[in-house]
Amino acid sequence: MRLHLLAMGLLATLAACAPIPMSEPPTRRAMAVGERPAANLVAGCVANYRADTDYFPDKAAFAYSAQLRVEYHGHWKRVTFRPSVDTREVLRLVLVQCGTPPPKLGPRDTLVEIPVRDFATANVSLLGASELLGIDDRLKGVPTRNVSIPAIAARIESGETIPIYAAQHGNGEQAAALGADLFFTFYSAYPDANIHPLLKRLGVVSAPQADHTEPTPLGRAEWIKYLALFFNLEKRANQLFDERAARYVELRALTANVEARPLVQLGYPESRDEWSQAGGRNQLYRMIEDAGGRHAWHDNAIAGSLTYAPMEKLFDRAAGAEVWLGNFMPGAADMATLRRDHPRLTWLRAVQGGRVYWFDAGKVGPFANSWSDQGMTEPQDALAELIAILHPELLKPPAKQRFIRKIPGGAA
Repeated sequence: MRLHLLAMGLLATLAACAPIPMSEPPTRRAMAVGERPAANLVAGCVANYRADTDYFPDKAAFAYSAQLRVEYHGHWKRVTFRPSVDTREVLRLVLVQCGTPPPKLGPRDTLVEIPVRDFATANVSLLGASELLGIDDRLKGVPTRNVSIPAIAARIESGETIPIYAAQHGNGEQAAALGADLFFTFYSAYPDANIHPLLKRLGVVSAPQADHTEPTPLGRAEWIKYLALFFNLEKRANQLFDERAARYVELRALTANVEARPLVQLGYPESRDEWSQAGGRNQLYRMIEDAGGRHAWHDNAIAGSLTYAPMEKLFDRAAGAEVWLGNFMPGAADMATLRRDHPRLTWLRAVQGGRVYWFDAGKVGPFANSWSDQGMTEPQDALAELIAILHPELLKPPAKQRFIRKIPGGAA
């Protein structure tokens, strides 16, 4: 992770020298709204505010997320974000319908006028959700030029969406230069890496985004509702989430009673001496369990990431894992390359048996693939692929892997 951030930080520094084209956000027009609106106002401002009117008949609620809650108050919403990681911070966002008066704000409240007209993100996880919600045409800035979603890639190519090389955690100066209504920041487990305090000083309205530290896949997928709140698109988000959650639950039921549960090791070699992996409360481990597997770190209570150095420390628990599931860093092209670059890993049972898989199918560039861009909103597809790997007797693999790639080359 540290090497990745260093490399992306260098790109951010170089990119900061290039001018960011400025453009005015779309003009909001005032609209008369009835006493009992039939739907949320997805464009424009209220022209005839009434204090006793509920301007959000379409509402969302978070049933799975461990970090998010939302309250509705007629013409405004309050979103509370309590991070799963221990940063000792609680953030509150007050979303006020355009054309209505703001409520009294507390010291931790951030005011956001909605519906948001345009936005930028430092987290590629939101790209797939943006396309599903139909708001990718409002996307002014993304953290990288390489994305797996054709419509957004086309916008980048045409210059309508600007790559700001935000190193996931964000680039404050470029975020300010974009002039977007809202900037979604990547929320880090390391407080010093979070840039929302800097953005506030720069006058940039920002919102944290931390799907990656949810303890369950469905909790992570609910972040599409979080994005929708800023655009009054709760009805659409509820429909999208419910469809995916129903399929996930259906697939999970396939493995509920399996007795043989393969041991799975998650993570990747960050360097020749360090191993990085998700903590035992991360949603990827829950997906392994839901797919009929088990993992060696069930007693670990961390929702973020862990680093082991020297790398041999992981062998105490993981050397006997039948399957190795790599994530984040791009995987090796083949098993021969993996063994050449990391000879110590040939001790792993998964490497010896040729059962090494990686979340990098559909790779379009460094750290850019279908899982990074679309995995948040499609946990049911990733679960299906994982079940087919761990229990092929229960589910056949899809004709084309969307998220998980088997490292070719076979056993040693």
